[in-house]
Amino acid sequence: MEQKKQLKLIVISATMIVAAVFLFIVLKAQGILDKQVITPVENKKVAILTTDVVTDQSWGSLAYKGQLKIERKFPAAVQLFSEVNTTDAMKKTIKDAADSGVKLIIGHGREFSEVFAEMALDYPNVHFATLHGKAVHSNQTVYTFDQRHTEYAAALVASVKTKTNKVGLIDAYEAKEKNPGFEEGLHDANSDITFFYRVVNSRDDGKKAVELMDELVGEGVDVIYAKGNAYNRDIINAAKQKGVYVIGYLDDQSYMGKEQVLTSVVNDVPQAYVSIMEDFFSKKGIPAGTVVLDEKDGVYKLAPLGPMYTKEEKEDIQSQIQAINRNN
Repeated sequence: MEQKKQLKLIVISATMIVAAVFLFIVLKAQGILDKQVITPVENKKVAILTTDVVTDQSWGSLAYKGQLKIERKFPAAVQLFSEVNTTDAMKKTIKDAADSGVKLIIGHGREFSEVFAEMALDYPNVHFATLHGKAVHSNQTVYTFDQRHTEYAAALVASVKTKTNKVGLIDAYEAKEKNPGFEEGLHDANSDITFFYRVVNSRDDGKKAVELMDELVGEGVDVIYAKGNAYNRDIINAAKQKGVYVIGYLDDQSYMGKEQVLTSVVNDVPQAYVSIMEDFFSKKGIPAGTVVLDEKDGVYKLAPLGPMYTKEEKEDIQSQIQAINRNN
C-alpha cells in the first residue's frame, strides 16, 4: 500500500515537472515572438526624382513603376518627385529629401548626374544613384544597361524583312559607339545591308523623330528601329502611312501597329530599381562607380515576333537567338 502511494507521488511530481518545463518553453517562445513583433524592421527612406510627368507611356511613368516594385519587395518608404526639371528644383528637392532622413536618392535619368555630383559632397551620408550618366564620388553610382545581345537579336529579326537592304535606327540620344549590338547584328546577318543612324536629342520630340524618319524612307530604308518612348507612337503611326516596318522599344509596342511592328526591344527599366535596392540592402552596400545590368538581371528581352513572319521564319530566328545565347 505504501509503495503504491510512493509511486503515485512520483508520477504526480514527474507530471508537474514536465508541465512546468513545457510552460516555461511556451512562455519563453512567446517572449521571443513578442520581442519580434515589438521590434519591426525600420523602413529605409528613399527618394526618386524624374524630370518627366508621370503619365502612361512617359519616361516618368517608369519611375512610378520602379517605386511600386521597391515598395512591394523591400522595407522602404519611397517618395517620388516628378517634373523636377531645373537645376534649382533638383537642388531644393535633394536638400529637402536629405534633411528629412532619406538615405538613397535615385535620379531617373542621366540628366541628374551633374547636380548629384555637386550635391554628393554636401551629403556624404546619402547615396546618389542615377540611371545612366556619370559618377565621380564614392557616394555616387550609375546603373546603366548593356542591351547588346538583345539588340543583336533584334537586328536578325530586321534582316529577315528588309527588301531594300537598308535599315535605320532613330535614337533618342547619341549612343552609336556605346551600343553597337544592332549594327553588328545587321552586318553579321547580311553584309549587304546598309545601316543608317539618326539622333533626335529628345525622348519626346515626335515631330523631329518623324522628320528623321522621312529622311530615312527617302533614302530607301524600309525597317526602322525607333529607340524612343513618347515619340515611338508618332513613328509607328507614320509607318502605317509609308508602308515600312518598325522595331519598338521599352515595352512591347505591337498594340500601336500590329502590322508594322516586327518586335520590340523590351527594356524593363523598373527592374533596374530592384537591382539598386538589392545592392542598397546588401552587406557591402551600393558600390561606387558604374554598375552594368543586362538580360541576366531581367532588364532586357525581345518581344514576340509579329504576324508578318511565317512559322518557318520564326523558328529559324529563334534557333539563331538560342545559338547566340549559348555563346554568351
